[in-house]
This record gives sequence, C-alpha cells and structure tokens, in this order.
Amino acid sequence: MRRIQWVNPGTSTVIRCLGTDERKGTPRRTRCSLPACIYNDCIAPFLYFNGPQSGQLYAVGGRDQMQDPLDVVEMFDTWHGQWVTCPNMLERRAGCSAALLPDGRLMVAGGYDKRGIVEGLLSTCEVFDPAMQRWSIDAAELSHPRWGHGCALLGGFIFTVGGCSLRPGAPPREAFMETLRSCEVYDPTSGKWTPGPDLNVARAGARVVALSNRYMAVVGGCDDVFGQAELLPTVELFDVDVGKWSILDMQLSTPRTTAAAAAMSDRQILIVGGAPSLSSAEVYHLPALAERQASEVCDQELCTGRAEAPTVHAMAEGRMGCQAVALNLPSPDKAFPLCNTSCIVVVGGENGDDDVESNIRQFNSVLVYDIEGQSWREKSFPPIPTSRTAMALVVGPGLISGYP
Repeated sequence: MRRIQWVNPGTSTVIRCLGTDERKGTPRRTRCSLPACIYNDCIAPFLYFNGPQSGQLYAVGGRDQMQDPLDVVEMFDTWHGQWVTCPNMLERRAGCSAALLPDGRLMVAGGYDKRGIVEGLLSTCEVFDPAMQRWSIDAAELSHPRWGHGCALLGGFIFTVGGCSLRPGAPPREAFMETLRSCEVYDPTSGKWTPGPDLNVARAGARVVALSNRYMAVVGGCDDVFGQAELLPTVELFDVDVGKWSILDMQLSTPRTTAAAAAMSDRQILIVGGAPSLSSAEVYHLPALAERQASEVCDQELCTGRAEAPTVHAMAEGRMGCQAVALNLPSPDKAFPLCNTSCIVVVGGENGDDDVESNIRQFNSVLVYDIEGQSWREKSFPPIPTSRTAMALVVGPGLISGYP
C-alpha cells in the first residue's frame, strides 16, 4: 500500500507518496495527485506552518480617505484567500516604495509622513521580518529623502529610482522641491546605499518593473511635479550588465503617471490607469532581450520595438495612485490555496476626476487580470480592508496560520 509521507506546502495538490518497488521489495518515493475533494477535506485541515510561506501579497502604507499617511500593513494570505492585518510600520509613510530582500525580508524606503510632502520627507528605510513579525529601522538611509519613487530588486540589489525631493541644502519649502533623475542602489551585504546610474529624464510617479534578473524598466511618470508638469509616454530600460538607462523608441499609447504596472512576462508589461484617473489599459511589448555586448547601450531590436501584445479592455472606473504586482492565484474554477495561475492584481488607488478635493475617493477594490486567459476576471477578489492610495505593494514570504 501507498501512504502519504509528506505534503507539499506550496500551491499544488501534487504530493510525495511512499510506495514499494515491486521488483526489489524496497520502499520508493513516487509522485501522485489527489483529487481536489480529498485534498481539501482530508489533507488541508491538518496543515500547519512553522515558518513564512512564499507568495503572499503585502500592501504597505499609503494615504487614506482623509489624505493622512498610514502606517497600516495588510497581507493577502494566498492559502486562505483573505486579508490579514500585520504589525504596523514604525513610521507613517505615503508615496513610499517596497522590495523583497534576497533573504526574504521586506524593505520599505522613503515616502512622507503626516507633516506633508515637503516637511515630512523621509530618508529612512524600514525592514520587516515575516518570521519574527517585527519592523525595524534600517541603519542605512537614502542620500536623497524622496517620495513618488519606484523600487525593484535586480541582481541581488535594491534599486530606488526617481521621485521628488528637496534640492540639497534648501529650506523645506515647496518652491525648492524638484523631480529626480537620480537612482540609489542598496547592497544587502554591506547594508549601504550608493549612487546608481541616473535616468535620462527626471520622473516621479513612474513605476519600476524588474524583467528577468538583468533588466529593469521605468514606465511613464511626470517630469516636473512642481512646475510645468508633463505626463511622460516614455519607457526607460536599465541593463545591469551595461550599467546605463536607455530610452526605448516605442512609447506608451497614453502618457501616464501613478499608474499600475507589472510584468506579464520578461517581454510584456501590463500598464493600467494613472492620472488623471484613466480607465484605459495597455500591454507594453519589448522585443527579445537578447544578449548584448557590454559596450552597447541599446541595440536596434531592443530600442525600436513593436506592439505584439494582447488587447486589454479598460477598467469599469478610472483610478490613479494604484499599484500592481504579478501573483499566482487559483484558476477560475478552483479555490484557494491551489494557486497555479499567473495573474496581475491591481490594488487601491483613487478617483480624482472631480476637481473638489473632498470628493476624491480612495478605492479598496482589487482587480485581477488573468494572464493566461488574457482577460479581467469577473469573480471578485476580496477588497483590501483599508481603502488607500499611494501605497507600496510587494510579494514575499508571510507567516500564516493553519488551514483553514
């Protein structure tokens, strides 16, 4: 007889079984699949976890309906299919960014606190340990306090890109605020931030998307938040082997800032919404990111590009200040925790169509785009408990309770 020896704590019904090699009469390990009904009724109720499990979604900080920065952190538990509350950050942060450290901890960088976008600028970074369920202020601070920046893990380093800050040495007044071209790089080994390669164009509200372990794209944004602001239709690409940013020839169909953007693959980025409360969506297609000589900045195939991408229907309602990440979820006919389908989730944001600030509404809704099905899912995703905009979104390990 076979008996179950170990249950895979991932998101599949495939388990390891202990059987018998009939030729030798000795035990042997095999792989078998259980029907979903047996897994859900007989196996899942007895699953308990001794440590953080990968593939959990975190919403960090942001602004609430009263325009106040938040220290609230909520995690979507992909085993139970529900949001849970995590320990609050040590500081309130809106306009911050977050990335997953190589050791499984989460880093949140910059933003602004309740004092506002000028006096409340933050250079501090916080690190969350999902195993200890504890936040700590990292010893290393950004050289430029900034908000409205993007953040991504690439090649084992965290890149913080663009945003808004005060001019060096200037007093805390809006007249001295500027949009940044600068980039800073965090080395987890040394625990230090160092200057990185500058963007070609100053950008705030742009979204930074890692593509494989070599490339990183910065999408759209606004080039002068405090002056004659212009929404940007351009995309810049960073090649870690070359060490430079290149502006790609192919532009977005619509200039966007504070949109939601996430990688559908190493060659496609889904971009949704953005100011001023756009409902449209598009897929930005990059040609094959072929190996290039270290001396090349941008080869013709990569920089020209062409739109070989699926058409994505618009959202029912426009939103800006939203964020998106790629996340494995159950297929439409399955239930949690069987997360085996690649999706993109779009979280939060606000509708700013109305010029009256008091009428601006923050969203708690979450939209799901099914990459394989190339469509928005009609089945609703649980709303995030705290309506918010200008938050950070990151996928990483999370501590979850037993099932169910």
